[in-house]
Amino acid sequence: MVDIIATHLPIITPPGGLVYAPDGISINIGGHAANVSIDLAQLGQKSVTAAGCIGNDMLGGYIQKTLKKSGVEPSPQILDETPTAKNISLTVEGEDRRFIAELAANTLLTPGHIIKLLKKQPRVLFLGTIGGLKYVDKALPIILKSARDGHTTTLIDVIPPTEPNWEHLIQALRYIDILHLNNNEAYLITGISDPKKAVIALRVLGANTIVITSASKGLTALRGETIISMPAFKVNEVDSTGAGDAFCAGIINYLLTLKNPIDATLHEFQYALLEGQAAGAACVTSSGATTNVKAEKVRLLLNEQSGTVLSLSTKSITKID
Repeated sequence: MVDIIATHLPIITPPGGLVYAPDGISINIGGHAANVSIDLAQLGQKSVTAAGCIGNDMLGGYIQKTLKKSGVEPSPQILDETPTAKNISLTVEGEDRRFIAELAANTLLTPGHIIKLLKKQPRVLFLGTIGGLKYVDKALPIILKSARDGHTTTLIDVIPPTEPNWEHLIQALRYIDILHLNNNEAYLITGISDPKKAVIALRVLGANTIVITSASKGLTALRGETIISMPAFKVNEVDSTGAGDAFCAGIINYLLTLKNPIDATLHEFQYALLEGQAAGAACVTSSGATTNVKAEKVRLLLNEQSGTVLSLSTKSITKID
């Protein structure tokens, strides 16, 4: 999708009013698939493909050009009669952001388009908008089984569905290699606010490896019978936009250093979480979803803080019935 952003506004005017944006109005590529793919390219990956559904219009062309300029190969599904999705983000000084989004081409990606790309047998498949894809959500088990048949590791991120029903995800949990969600999303699915109990509940529902992130509070993960609790890296937060996507990109970037990402040992998986945390921390140090997710910035954070973060991390064995 395309983000249209105005920040540091003095006010939101009443009807008929006019306000000028002191920082101007910017147009940026947006959406989880775009963010993660650009992050991966900036982290040094050379063979990244981004799939999504766009309109056959000026903004769809802008998305493709931006991806190519970032080192990502666009592989979009293009619709002639549905426009590329847009999101307006308004930030009044001292207040949280306001969003005005539309449901357009971005929601209409088809399972067939993804399965066609899976025939190229990518090493990792990231799906970042589960809960907001009209056709993909319904066919998620089929897509993930196709990925598994091709020995592709899957990392799935979710958003709260437009209709408050998580059945699409629950039916597919057993096919997901790594499930990432935030604390609120975990609560909406399980009704449990404690992340250590929530990861166990998700395992009982069928999930394999689960990672719940809690922003500056760090993360809780379950792999095998081991629960990992890891604090966040300490940075000065400027803008949290894209932090979850950067976290996923960091995990993928580390897993791609392994011969078989799906078979990562517990030790290797812990280091994947560490790189994910560092990428997420780098992201929030500047405005923009991908601006600071760069290999050198992530490496610097790892060099400076990984020892401390690891020393404060805990692992515990849990028995799951």
